[in-house]
Amino acid sequence: MKKLILTLSPALMLLFLVACKTAQIREPEYREIRAVRIMDVDLLHTTAGLDLVYYNPNDFGVQLSEARGDVYIDGMHLGRFGINDKVQVGKRKEFTVPAVIKLDNISAIRNHRDIWKKDEAVIRIEGFARVKKSGYVKEVPIRYEGTQNIDKLRSIVKR
Repeated sequence: MKKLILTLSPALMLLFLVACKTAQIREPEYREIRAVRIMDVDLLHTTAGLDLVYYNPNDFGVQLSEARGDVYIDGMHLGRFGINDKVQVGKRKEFTVPAVIKLDNISAIRNHRDIWKKDEAVIRIEGFARVKKSGYVKEVPIRYEGTQNIDKLRSIVKR
């Protein structure tokens, strides 16, 4: 029995790797920001929570166990983000990522004065996410850049 397992293990591993290589893995599609809320405010920093809604176009689900990175508005650093909870991502379904963003108040007011007068701005997100599937863990890059309505983000700074 042990010889059979040792003989089949490389074949199964090869089959798994070939299946992973041939499958087209697509990035989740950003949909919207929901439920912006202030969690903590002090003189130097503001911590806010927001729900990011995405759609998984893939034929498989994963678990998002960690995410972290930086947020930029019109090329200027706004703050750092992360997640506190694990998120189950179903196949071909929308999912919500409860993100926490920590803003530098001084920088947000001084450097972003003109941005807060606009209705839309270019938002860029760069970071990493750790996903799990069947016991395998992989760290994948997060990259997003697009023009977005910034009314919900503006509400964080005004408070």
